Parts: sequence; C-alpha cells; structure tokens
Amino acid sequence: MTMKWFDKKGAVRDERIEQLKNRIYKEIYVLIAIICSVSVFLKTFVLDGQPSMLLEVIILLAGGLYYGIRSIALGIYSDEVEVYEQSSKRSYGKRTLYTGLAIGLTLALLFGIRSAVLYGDESTYLKYFALVFLVSLGLYIPLFAGGLTLMHFMANKLSRRASQNDQE
Repeated sequence: MTMKWFDKKGAVRDERIEQLKNRIYKEIYVLIAIICSVSVFLKTFVLDGQPSMLLEVIILLAGGLYYGIRSIALGIYSDEVEVYEQSSKRSYGKRTLYTGLAIGLTLALLFGIRSAVLYGDESTYLKYFALVFLVSLGLYIPLFAGGLTLMHFMANKLSRRASQNDQE
C-alpha cells in the first residue's frame, strides 16, 4: 500500500524492496509513538503536567487515526479481522473488549495512585485513592470497553462494504 501522490508512472517496483521499506516505516512509527508516550508520561507524572503535551497527543492520535481510516477505506480492516479469527481462539471483538477493559483499569489505577500521592496525606491517601479509582473505573471502563467494541464492529462493517465495492 503506497501513497500515489509522488509515484512515477510506469516505474518498475521490486516487491521485496517495497516490503522492507514498509517494515522500516512501521519501525519509525513505533519509535515515534514510544518517544511521544514517554514524553507525555514524564510531563504528566514527573513535571506535574506543567508543560504542554498537546503536540505529542496529536502525533499519537493522528497516526493511529490515519491508519484506521485508510485500512477501513481500503477494506483491509475486515481482512485483518478474518485472518486473526482464523488463527486465534478468541474473536477479534472479544479481544477489543478485553483491551478496552485493560485500558480502563490501567487508567483508573494510574489516576487513583496519582491523586493519592498528590492530594492525600497519611490519613487520607487511601480515601483519595479509592474514590478516584472507583469513579475512574465507572467512567473509563464503559468508555473504552464499549467505545472500542462499538468502533470495531462499525469499522468491520464499513471495511467489508468497501471491500465488496472494490471487488465489483
């Protein structure tokens, strides 16, 4: 899958070279995502959120959003789901649900620990942790588990439709 904005017409391409270039692009994206994630983590927990982290968040979201939209539009998403479900015991929908649950639980733990450390003293840190943890659990579990699962089913449906239109 190459962007055709700057392609030369009639140029001969070696498939092996294209695959290696795609692997390099993937590695670059993962490296940038790790750097941005570490930067956001450090700015949030070490520097108490003082510096702006808007650029890092935009970079992280834009790459994933672009990949998701393109894979749905090209019909690749439903093919990936089909290949995954043939080789796995669990369905892709359940995997998405469990991922959402894990993200919600992790965020609730992080926010609970952070509020206990920042705002609690020796007698109230457990109360701060429990309150923020439970409220965050109630907020983020449905948001991520339900949201990711709903997006998966919608994306799969749209991708199948795009794939069928492409085959006609």
